[in-house]
Amino acid sequence: MSAGGGGLDGLVHCIHASRTAAALVLAGGGTGAIAQLLRRPGGSRTVLDIAVPYGPRAVAAYLGEAPAQACSAETAEALARRAFERAVEFRPDRSVPVVGLGATAALATDRVRRGEDRLHAATFDGSRTLALAWRFEPPHTNRQAQETAAERAIVALLADSVGVAPWRDLVGPDVAIAARTIGLEDDELAVVHDGTQPWMTAYPDGRRRAGGQIPTALVPGSFNPGHEAHQALWEAARRRFGDPVAFELSITNVDKPPLPTGEVLRRAEKFRGRAGLVLSAAPTFVEKARLLPGAAFAVGADTARRIVEPMYYGGVDAMRTALHELRSLGARFVVAGRLEEGRFLQLRDLVLPPEAEGLFEAIPADELRVDVSSTELRAKRSTGA
Repeated sequence: MSAGGGGLDGLVHCIHASRTAAALVLAGGGTGAIAQLLRRPGGSRTVLDIAVPYGPRAVAAYLGEAPAQACSAETAEALARRAFERAVEFRPDRSVPVVGLGATAALATDRVRRGEDRLHAATFDGSRTLALAWRFEPPHTNRQAQETAAERAIVALLADSVGVAPWRDLVGPDVAIAARTIGLEDDELAVVHDGTQPWMTAYPDGRRRAGGQIPTALVPGSFNPGHEAHQALWEAARRRFGDPVAFELSITNVDKPPLPTGEVLRRAEKFRGRAGLVLSAAPTFVEKARLLPGAAFAVGADTARRIVEPMYYGGVDAMRTALHELRSLGARFVVAGRLEEGRFLQLRDLVLPPEAEGLFEAIPADELRVDVSSTELRAKRSTGA
């Protein structure tokens, strides 16, 4: 996702285009970030909760205890973690990814205060902490200049946390002297495994963020290994739906144990520099569509056949219900023919039930045909063929 032009307007637009929602708590300064987020269309999708606990007792009440120091990196992170808890509590349902943002500032004032003018801010998504520290120096010596700079830094940090772009690309030259660091929990995919976050996006530049913008289309697969047919499906989807098209890897499977985090990240690394990869815990297409409504899927004809096969749902009625739900969620499928046991299987060879009408579109064979699969490649690799 790119921040585009338009300064803060463009930045906030991209935040609102993300499916990720946020709870924010701002203490001591930078409250202009609230207006930046709410005075533009889309604010109600992004903002779940806002708190401005300005006095020490209010900050202590928000955290449940008094911090050791009001304006510090530790307090900003504690505020972000508490805001994350509130975001999880207040989101409309578990399909919405969330982040908490906390900021605490000691800005220019009309009283004597020990310490430097500074801003500490952090975001937390259950897996990753992004922390910002900025000690103000000229030209940011008066309150107005510091407030303006702080609100931009806070908005940029939020944009980074929802996957818009790396923070350094967003803040502008006046904020570039601030330092932003990253901290990870022991298992960064635990929040996807346990359903706290519905999905995570691995970006081509190596960043991984909870949620993000819903892709126009997805190419699902195990990518063990990835192969040229996956890339061809991605390109076919991109021609039809435009950017962003992503690959999608479910870390859980209907009939297999969950993939270990190390294995998931190993497979994700193969996409660095190529395209985005959505990491979900949604093994079925109905579950994928619930997380990513409106997204299309690019699949092979063998996968399309399974989508309309009653045995995969436990019966005809359950299949019909699933197809109706897929339609209501705006899902569509573009289907490439593939070679299967010496026969080239195409969408036209499948018997589609009436409920599938309009859900499937064939990719012409002269544009794309899938003659390889990850299963076949693994078999050849194991036999040394």
